[in-house]
Amino acid sequence: MTDAVLEIKKRPGCKLVSLKGGEQIKVPNALFRLYTLKVNDPIDPDNYRLLLKKSEARYALETAVRILELRDKSRDEIMNKLLDAGYSEQAAQAACDKLESAGYLNDRRYAANTLERLNKKYGAIRLKQELRQRGIGEDLIEELLLDTDKDAQAEAAVRLAQKTLRGKTGEKRDLYRRAYAALARRGYTPDVVKSALQQVFSDAPDDL
Repeated sequence: MTDAVLEIKKRPGCKLVSLKGGEQIKVPNALFRLYTLKVNDPIDPDNYRLLLKKSEARYALETAVRILELRDKSRDEIMNKLLDAGYSEQAAQAACDKLESAGYLNDRRYAANTLERLNKKYGAIRLKQELRQRGIGEDLIEELLLDTDKDAQAEAAVRLAQKTLRGKTGEKRDLYRRAYAALARRGYTPDVVKSALQQVFSDAPDDL
């Protein structure tokens, strides 16, 4: 059934093609350059989708490679970027499978590197959140967190507490709570927070 192009809108990584009959087709930029369209062009939506499908596996892989050249990502992040750009789930899965087989996509390596980079900045709670947001599975998160440098976490918590309190005056109870809140916001667990603050407040009351 022949239709015509009503509007073409730019979207991140793709073009959103609206047809006069009401249909919309999300076309990855690489494929749009290959099968370009202009407003008022006649189009058979089914045939156009078939053209896209014939070529999308190659271009999905190329798009994924370009993303990884900029920065390492998890499989879930690459999948989402490809789907957002208009590639089918099948093409996105195939691209990720090939990159994993070639060693370019590796969730364990990516998660371990992320933890190493953030370990001196955030506590375990925040680290879990960061990895979840990046699409890392819970089992892998728990496994890798067991291997994190606990001493580095403790030292970072002490430094953050000292920085938070530097130049501050007032009641010890209020200062303690201020430092506690700052460490909690960074995702440090209660035991790490209390241990760090015991070093900063060597005579802090036990019930604080």
